[in-house]
Amino acid sequence: MDLNTYSVPVNEKKLIMGLSLIATFLLCAHGLLVCYNYLVEETPWYLLQMFDVNEEHNLPTWFSGFNLAIATTFLWIASREKRMANDSMSGRWTVLFAVFCFLSIDEIAGIHESINSVVEPTWAYGGAVIALVLGIYFIPFLKSLPRKTLIAFVISGAIFVGGAVGMEIVGEPMDSDSLIYNLTTMVEEGMEIFGIILFTKALIQYLSLGTINVGIKRT
Repeated sequence: MDLNTYSVPVNEKKLIMGLSLIATFLLCAHGLLVCYNYLVEETPWYLLQMFDVNEEHNLPTWFSGFNLAIATTFLWIASREKRMANDSMSGRWTVLFAVFCFLSIDEIAGIHESINSVVEPTWAYGGAVIALVLGIYFIPFLKSLPRKTLIAFVISGAIFVGGAVGMEIVGEPMDSDSLIYNLTTMVEEGMEIFGIILFTKALIQYLSLGTINVGIKRT
């Protein structure tokens, strides 16, 4: 076996379907619990804490971190192989891997929440600027990709940024102890999660094209 080749048996359909089903369950659980809490009667705090997508150290946080870790793992494989092949885009692959490393750490550590607690206005305005700068930086990278992969990366990135930044700005002036705010956070988290799932799917498909030295089986 070529030690420089990764053999990663991946059932793409089952992986993406599994991630999508878990995400849907967690988001629906949040939505149902907050609706019951505001429209019927007070929901036990431990149930809200367990499924509240706007809280930390619970099931949605764990899943979001896991979801990002999967994408980050495939990006590490891709960036390593691009560097070994002296690909002209290897630097940008590495930067993208680093960005996802930060996102996965932030999801668990809550770095942006900590920033939000000490600065005004919301961190999302700064996040929008960073997203714009990164978008411009990655234009040559995107142009180097097959058309199908390029479109999928752009769509998934737009969904993720729209949730993480756009919906954060939308929800910022709302009363955090209201039904509409809690439903807004559900939309925000859903866009983030499914943006990453779509990106992972596109990345797996790209790796399986054989364009780089990675043996991925879409069984």
